[in-house]
Amino acid sequence: MAKTPRDYLFDTIRELGESDLKAFKDKLNNFQPRPGYNRIKWGELEKADAVEITRLLVSYYKEDYAVEVAGKVLEDMDKKNLAHNLFQATGKAPGGTQQTPEPTSSTRTRVTGVAAPMPREHRPGSSRAGDSGRVTRRPGFPAYCLSGAFLCLGSFFR
Repeated sequence: MAKTPRDYLFDTIRELGESDLKAFKDKLNNFQPRPGYNRIKWGELEKADAVEITRLLVSYYKEDYAVEVAGKVLEDMDKKNLAHNLFQATGKAPGGTQQTPEPTSSTRTRVTGVAAPMPREHRPGSSRAGDSGRVTRRPGFPAYCLSGAFLCLGSFFR
């Protein structure tokens, strides 16, 4: 069975010694999370072991953001090697981005349902070599829909 980000998170926290674990809990308690997330209360962290800290991180921040939070706390503790190993094992990069290439515009359109901005050379009114720049109008469709058919689906289904 493949390891989950939660498993890697637990393994990383378990590697901390007693004094480092105490420092980790203190820094985690003082960590300022993104808007929409709450800090983990000291009362929950004070007597927590590696299993409980992992559970708290995942329950407060979900798996992906919990990895990012733990990595940032480790970096603040000058445990950059542990943070790096955690990010590498989970496929996360510092800052919450995945270590994968950016999606193409067609992928972004499929995944999010939002069309990517059209490159300048494909926008209506811009001319390209070998392009007459003429746009044939069709009744019921604005001119900009003709050069990027995927953009006008919304006006087609009204």
